Amino acid sequence: MAAWAVAVVAAAGLVAPAHDVRATAPPGRPNVLLLLMDDARTGQTFAIPKALAWLRDHGREYPNAMVSTPSCCPSRATILSGRYAHNHGVTQQGAVGRFDHDRSLQHELHAAGYRTAAVGKLFNAWDIARRPPHFDDWALTGGGYTGADFVVDGLKTRASYATTFIGDQVGRYVDRYERDDRQPWFIYAGFTAPHAPQVPEPRYAGVSYPWDGNPATRETDRGDKPAYVRRFNRTQEEGALERQAMLRTLRSVDDALESIRRRLKADGELDDTLVILLSDNGKLFGEHGLPEKFMPYLQAERVPLLISWPGHIRAGSDRRLAANLDITPTVLAAAGLTPSFQVDGRDLLAPGDRRALLTEYWRDPANGAGIPSWASTVVPGRYRYTEIYDDAFTVTDREYYDLARDPWQLTNLLQDGSTRPALAAALARQRTCAGRDCP
Repeated sequence: MAAWAVAVVAAAGLVAPAHDVRATAPPGRPNVLLLLMDDARTGQTFAIPKALAWLRDHGREYPNAMVSTPSCCPSRATILSGRYAHNHGVTQQGAVGRFDHDRSLQHELHAAGYRTAAVGKLFNAWDIARRPPHFDDWALTGGGYTGADFVVDGLKTRASYATTFIGDQVGRYVDRYERDDRQPWFIYAGFTAPHAPQVPEPRYAGVSYPWDGNPATRETDRGDKPAYVRRFNRTQEEGALERQAMLRTLRSVDDALESIRRRLKADGELDDTLVILLSDNGKLFGEHGLPEKFMPYLQAERVPLLISWPGHIRAGSDRRLAANLDITPTVLAAAGLTPSFQVDGRDLLAPGDRRALLTEYWRDPANGAGIPSWASTVVPGRYRYTEIYDDAFTVTDREYYDLARDPWQLTNLLQDGSTRPALAAALARQRTCAGRDCP
């Protein structure tokens, strides 16, 4: 995968030329609040109704948002750099040491005069006692819910409930930064919720969320799926239990976001703040018998994405194909800045559309050695073509789905004797223009 993935992106002209960050940004640059959930997939935001009333009703929702890598740390590195995993180098959970902090959103904003803070979960393997580069302040945790350990600006503390504590720390930094209106601020806030093992607050522990599954959780014949998929046997009932546990923890995220909104309103900063809410990846609830993310199926890759900036973004739904790649270029454009490094994403607040998205995964023992590397071209509503690789990056299996007729990826057309002309087109597209605006 390494060789062809880099080649197709370079050949496609996906990345933009490098430029220097401007020394000063235009007047009126916004504060930036980046809110990140952990493992929340598309369709779960009904559990955060107050946040929806804030962000969706006064901002823009992207129902077709996806991540380019359905794995926590690689996706977070993409969010904070606007680059594919094969470009920023964080291809595994434990590879955060490869992340170039000087080619990041926080670097660009800090260099342009922003006050910066990192709150909550940043990367799995990050030493929370260490202040992340280009952040002035930090209140980080390694994860957990009840009694989670945090380091707040160098001091160790323990939170009674992590989600609430994260919201409180964001509010504290907002108050601190608002004492000096001459500088805008950037706050990154990574919630542990709704990642496993989920521990809801007692007041939400009994909330029930019944679920009847979907066609992919009821799939009985997986003979057309790759061998590694057939080794998993997650049931729909098991998936329903985890889904319910996740939704219970999201109720506390909703409370934390509401407390942040009230703090911004009290400080008079609601209209001056660009707020982005998304997730680092999705999660499978037993679709195709699968228990996790990390695999080339839409439920692992589709994520909530909402952006609010009153007076600058018209409320509504934007059905363009958006990606985690787009967060950094969107924020920098809103701040009137040009990135000093090459980015693979695009400004979501500008015109233009992408027709296809390259998604990728690099085998990672931390996620289970049985999940192989793969790369996939996705054209939502049309098709998906995936190649599976061994450790020498030799193709060992392929999948092709007609998403227009088969949105749940039930029938792999490469295993049914199909000779559809569309398949030849998919093979060509994968090799020549994966991830860019193909004609």
